[in-house]
Amino acid sequence: MSNILEAEQRRDWMKSRRKMRKAARRARSRRQTMRFLLLSGLLVLGALGFTHLPWRLHNQEAEIVVHGNAVVTREQILQALKGAINVPVYNLDPHQLEQRLAALKAVRHAFVRRYALPHPKLVVEILEEHPWASYSPDPSLPPTAVIAQSGRFIPISEFPSVTRPELIIYGQPTLKLTSHEVVQWASWIDYIRVQTGRPVSNIDMRQPFEVAVQDSDLRLKIGTPDTTLTRRLGRIASIMPTYETMKDKVVIEYVDLSLDNSIPLKIGKGVPHKNLHALAQSTGFSGGDHSAQSTQ
Repeated sequence: MSNILEAEQRRDWMKSRRKMRKAARRARSRRQTMRFLLLSGLLVLGALGFTHLPWRLHNQEAEIVVHGNAVVTREQILQALKGAINVPVYNLDPHQLEQRLAALKAVRHAFVRRYALPHPKLVVEILEEHPWASYSPDPSLPPTAVIAQSGRFIPISEFPSVTRPELIIYGQPTLKLTSHEVVQWASWIDYIRVQTGRPVSNIDMRQPFEVAVQDSDLRLKIGTPDTTLTRRLGRIASIMPTYETMKDKVVIEYVDLSLDNSIPLKIGKGVPHKNLHALAQSTGFSGGDHSAQSTQ
């Protein structure tokens, strides 16, 4: 009798276990079905969002925000970004847009950020070039461009609001400068200004091997701007007392610093030879035909 009871209990226990397994399978199936429906719903909503929501820029005046531009006009920036209109923002390449903006000669760096919510828009940050000197092809012509610290030439006709520095560089239309050369010239100009006590107004680079610097009323012929120029410029201070003595008595066209062993002074025409020789002896210069030469 006891064996029959144990067999019945065992069958009941096995039935209950089968019911529990079936219930677990049905619950797991319901959860998987819910997950599938939820994922399908999200995919459908995402597809609808990308196809029906306004992800494109339609109004460039309101949906393109520009910061940091003072020289470059908003119209020039919008013209560079015209390819971004009516294109989904997720398809826009910020790096490509930044390259278009950097192609504007007054722009040093540009940063573009895309926003989809709450409304599609582009935020543009502009870092403009810093002017170093004005450029003119000839002293008789007004400046036509501005040279930035990076060496880039910024046409005044394209960017009329660019700052025009007082320092003017005269050069051929093919003149090109690198950022390193700009830094080197800036140090030479400061060196000249400190030694003469005069501001440098212009640099004539039209002849590459006969570069001249106008330092207020003092014109310096510095020759080739090579590695010896710094040493040659270091002799300016030694001739300044003599120059100050002579400038009120004769017309000095320029001081020649292109030579290594002497510093000739070009004297203007019309000075009598006897006066020139007397002046040269009193100032320590050896005289010549319309010139005096330092013996230092």
